[in-house]
Amino acid sequence: MRTPHTPAHGFTLVELMVGMALALITTVIIAQVVVNAEGQRRTTSSGSDAQVNGSVGLYTVSRDVQGAGYGLISHSAALGCPITAKYGSAATLALTLAPVTITVNANGVPTLRTFSSGRSSFSVPMVVKANHAAVDTSFTVNSSTGVSNGDTMMAIPGTWSSSNWCTVFQVAGSGANVLSSTVVPNVTVTAGWNPASTASLMPTTGYPADTSYLVNLGSIVLREYTVASENLVMRELQATGTWGADQVLASGIVALRVMYGKDTSAPKDGVVDQFDTTTPTTADDWSRVLSVRIAVVARSEVREKDAVTTTDPVWDVGTATTVSGTAACSTGSSRQCLTLTIPKPNATDTEWQHYRYKVYDTVVPLRNVVWSAV
Repeated sequence: MRTPHTPAHGFTLVELMVGMALALITTVIIAQVVVNAEGQRRTTSSGSDAQVNGSVGLYTVSRDVQGAGYGLISHSAALGCPITAKYGSAATLALTLAPVTITVNANGVPTLRTFSSGRSSFSVPMVVKANHAAVDTSFTVNSSTGVSNGDTMMAIPGTWSSSNWCTVFQVAGSGANVLSSTVVPNVTVTAGWNPASTASLMPTTGYPADTSYLVNLGSIVLREYTVASENLVMRELQATGTWGADQVLASGIVALRVMYGKDTSAPKDGVVDQFDTTTPTTADDWSRVLSVRIAVVARSEVREKDAVTTTDPVWDVGTATTVSGTAACSTGSSRQCLTLTIPKPNATDTEWQHYRYKVYDTVVPLRNVVWSAV
């Protein structure tokens, strides 16, 4: 009996090749989508990192600037007074009686310095009631209320000049020369703000009675902010009169720009109408500095395959206030911009173009200047 022929079942070689081709194309498409999605995720993540770093860095600096000048500014006429200070055998410090000072080095990198008192409670300025010669070891004042042994003080002349400056000293007595209700001693101590010879620090004219006065700092709070090695760093003056090591406040910060906000009206109207980096030279000029404008440039942490940034980022400062060094943001635009140059190892380097950048800025009022007595 013959068995009927049963046709064979399966795929032909052509069908297999077509199926493999379709599967390969599908795999390539899926892989490309995954790669693009991962690239977008990394870009978004790196953008978030830059946002966090920029925001944290800007907040840290602005918070310190807000309190700058605390306990120092009793009379606006003292603003800008050059200060001489020396702790023990440490190097002599040349400071300025101002809440903030801005310096720019040869490479165009700015440094913002904030200066304030570390005293937890405010101390009323003490008027000097007897002439204090450069070699004297005590001040006679109207009242020493709030002063304790070991406090850091500052003597301020009625009118300052390059030869009539402010001096930092420490309350320290010896023998019969001790702290009392009307006497603030400043005898030499082994380690402190009183050097072996007070004449080496104090102006030769000393501090005349009735026009000079003392301010109780408690301790000096002096900090400097700048950008180094793509980080926003801060260093602080130590209790020993020397600078501490740099502390990293925020990573990925590649540029910093700081400006004084000034009231240039005559007479002053209390409104900032100009921003620049020109250091004031007189007490009146310093009293016109009412705010500080700060901008930081944060860089993403992820290197992009393509050059995603072709020009240095710009800081749009608007049109409301005059800002030194600006140019039109674009042809025919009324808005003004400042170019924030990204540091580069050389003129031909293009590595910086493979990163994304974000600019964060703020204006911080110097409330201790605004609230100070005239």
